[in-house]
Amino acid sequence: MKRILAAFAGNTVFANIVLLMIFMAGGLALTNMRRESFPLFSLDLITIQVAYPGADPEEVEEGISLKIEDALETVEGIKQYTTKSSENMASATIEVQEGHDVSEVLDQIKARVDAISTFPVDAERPVITEVLFRNAVEMARIVVLADAEGGLVTLDRIADIKDDFVEDPITARIDGVPAVFVMVFKTSDEDALKIASQVNQYITRKQQRLPPTVSLTDFYDHTRALKSRIRLLSRNGILGMALVFFLLWIFLDLRLSFWGGLGIPISLAGGLFILWAMGETINMVSLFGFIMVLGIVVDDAIVVGESIYVHRKRGKLPLQAAVDGAAEVGLPVLAAVITTVVAFLPLAHIGGVLGKFIAILPTVVISCLLISLLECFFLLPAHLSHLPDLNHPRRPKLRIGRWLVGFQRFMQQGLERFVKLRYLPFLARALNWRYVSLAVAVTVLILTIGLVKSGLVKFQVFPKIDGYVISSTVEFPDGTPAAVTAAALHRIEQAFVRVAARTRTKSGEPLIQKRLSLVGQTLGEAMGRTGPNLGSVQIILLDSARRGIHSNDLMVLWEKEIGAIPGARALSFHGLSTGPAGADIEIWLQGDNMQILVDAARSLQQKLRTYQGVFQVRSDYSPGKNELRLSLKPEARTLGLTVEELARQVNAGFFGMEPFRLQRGEDDIRVKVRYTQRERSRLADFYGMRIRLPDGGMVPLRSVADIDFGPGFSTITRTDGRRRISVSAEVDPKQANSREIVADLGAGFFRKLQAQHPDLHISLQGEKKNMRDSFASLKVTFPLAVLGIFVIIATIFRSYIQPLVILVTVPFGIIGAIIGHLVFGYTLSMMSMFGMVALTGVVVNDAIVLIERINENLAEGMPFFEAIKQAGSRRFRAILLTSLSTVGGLAPLIMETDMQARFLIPMALSLAAGVTFATALTLVLIPSLLAIVNDMRRTVVRVRTGVWPSREEVEPARGRRQNVLYRSTACATSKMKQ
Repeated sequence: MKRILAAFAGNTVFANIVLLMIFMAGGLALTNMRRESFPLFSLDLITIQVAYPGADPEEVEEGISLKIEDALETVEGIKQYTTKSSENMASATIEVQEGHDVSEVLDQIKARVDAISTFPVDAERPVITEVLFRNAVEMARIVVLADAEGGLVTLDRIADIKDDFVEDPITARIDGVPAVFVMVFKTSDEDALKIASQVNQYITRKQQRLPPTVSLTDFYDHTRALKSRIRLLSRNGILGMALVFFLLWIFLDLRLSFWGGLGIPISLAGGLFILWAMGETINMVSLFGFIMVLGIVVDDAIVVGESIYVHRKRGKLPLQAAVDGAAEVGLPVLAAVITTVVAFLPLAHIGGVLGKFIAILPTVVISCLLISLLECFFLLPAHLSHLPDLNHPRRPKLRIGRWLVGFQRFMQQGLERFVKLRYLPFLARALNWRYVSLAVAVTVLILTIGLVKSGLVKFQVFPKIDGYVISSTVEFPDGTPAAVTAAALHRIEQAFVRVAARTRTKSGEPLIQKRLSLVGQTLGEAMGRTGPNLGSVQIILLDSARRGIHSNDLMVLWEKEIGAIPGARALSFHGLSTGPAGADIEIWLQGDNMQILVDAARSLQQKLRTYQGVFQVRSDYSPGKNELRLSLKPEARTLGLTVEELARQVNAGFFGMEPFRLQRGEDDIRVKVRYTQRERSRLADFYGMRIRLPDGGMVPLRSVADIDFGPGFSTITRTDGRRRISVSAEVDPKQANSREIVADLGAGFFRKLQAQHPDLHISLQGEKKNMRDSFASLKVTFPLAVLGIFVIIATIFRSYIQPLVILVTVPFGIIGAIIGHLVFGYTLSMMSMFGMVALTGVVVNDAIVLIERINENLAEGMPFFEAIKQAGSRRFRAILLTSLSTVGGLAPLIMETDMQARFLIPMALSLAAGVTFATALTLVLIPSLLAIVNDMRRTVVRVRTGVWPSREEVEPARGRRQNVLYRSTACATSKMKQ
């Protein structure tokens, strides 16, 4: 190994060329990578929609949804399917199992659905239809009837032809002014910031040509948040890098700190190039990955550089010091980096939407770690092969230079005095009282577990993120006029105006930037639903840094200010979400009897409202509008009339028949034939309808059909073949915890509900589902990662016991992470858990370096306790610097006050706090554990032989040098014989 290191260390030109190439590759990637808020990924969902004009939800369920469900039963690779039967429309959402190709499952579903031949005649099917290129003028001249004498009856003589929008238009008002709302999206291949810039340039140019009474402006721009996040993370990254460099400079040589710190931009540049080559983008998650890796990638450079520093200070020549220093720590550094890579691998295989969301994170970290490993072995020794004599440093000429050198010397001497006068005596006492040390550590472990179990440290699957857009959606019963919806929206909008007037922002600026009122369509989570009974109000807020109040708190105040809206079926609130969709509490009730589901859902909603801090309690069930149900009279059959013909005529008159469609430019225009709006707006018009008989005669509707009047269903939802109602609620984390509420429901209420309704099936969704999906994969991948770490360490140390001692740092590192959340006031979340998984590979690194030095000391013949003390003294600076660099790289992000950063802080906090706690553990508890293992080995020998051996005799590392010497002698003897 030394020959390879010497070859690279002696070739500075090669090192500089490689360094330049890495920076050029990183720059090329940075200028060409797409930028977006969050990474794009497939949700592994397939949707089916079948239109059934004029049908009510029960007809849609029976005629469409049930047949689609039967077809899906034979498709492999489906995890779950849900069908929704609404008026005029059936839809199905299919979730594909992980590991199956979505396109293959899609092909199977297409084949099965296309093979269904029993759909109702009026249902729209996936077939190619004839397209006629006509306009309204041409339609007026269409001949409807012609006689033998040449008389013609054209369409315009018997019908009013109206070329207009649909009768339920969508109206929008921005800041109280009528507006047309246009949304601009980007494709997956486009850069979000470039698209936003082009749109803004268009707005500027177009506004100059518009009259003064018309304004063209952007309502909100998602890329503003992206720019803010890029600035936020870039600022924290630069601060972290500067802090790491400063820490290296304080305790090491200036040149060594420069080249050691340069490993950070080298690793980042190499990592950027790898991401670009993989087709990844610059987004909030990948940027966070680069910040997380700031303090980690420099660890190997610190250990190698510090080792070279010590060898140079011993008086060795610069090149020899570089080679010997790198060779001394080569194996432990290699093991440390590989274990960190292995620890991050489980994060690449997290299940569910959250796993796809953060999948790029381990890719970023692992790419940077591999580049840093190459840099510390092949570039760093070359750059440090010209270190000056550290025992006779040159005196700076400038006063500030002398002051800086004096400060640096003071810190280095202070560290040496601390090790000699504080650490080593404390370590000696810890070794003497090693069982007490272990008992104290176990006590801290038990107490920390108690903190979590008691609820003092709470867990929330996904913390509430502070967004700058909040929306409220109101839903009235079907058939409600648009004017009623508009009045309710005005009330909702004015309620928030009053909330804003009472709320004082951090900067003193107005809380509301813009506001939108939309009648006839919904925004937020249910965007896309249309109808005069629907409407939304959307508020654009001042950005979080200048606002000083969380958007979730504003939604709570908004709901209280609005109060109850008479006649409204539902009132919901939504904010921008950065994680997987799902309410804090979401419970599915499934069964075959719809009335039982409705009663159970009503009881569950009442129970949820009794918990403090629970708001927006709602279900996805709502009663449908009143229906007129027709049944054919017996005498009508004697006239040749059938149920199908009766339904067709009623549907054609009031809903309309679609004889064909027009192609107008890029638009597909539906042509409908039906009664005029005046003839179908009253109930009396329906009762007065006349039905055509097969012989051409006309009879009143009431003479051939009985008419029943009653409520129907709005939407019938089915999941995996059973009807389902979803009940959801949001939880204010300042007042309650969703996990505790769900646990309380499961302890009593759910059992009581199932006792009342034995056929009722209850399942937890939302946050619980996200947690199940994520933890299900971690239960497999995390133990495998720990096993991989064990194998790597065991191979390096040639021991079964020492890897187990090193792995003790893992649970104690997690203790530090939990305590860190408690101290900083953060709730544990899934991001915290992911940080703890990554922590597994980081906390063992210092222990690897320390135990390797202890083994070398024992191999050199040192007494057992002296070998431990000398190793602690020798590695104290490297361990301290690696920990400080990790914490320093993440500290700016952890201390960030911007609300946008709170989503990422828990993961950074787990790493930083865990490493801090594990550092003390490594320097004190690991030596105590090694001494306890030594006691056990001596006891085993005493039991076997009856004689107490010396401490050194039972240590396997004692014979390491003899084994090396034996192999070298055997090799030399073999050569002599040849």
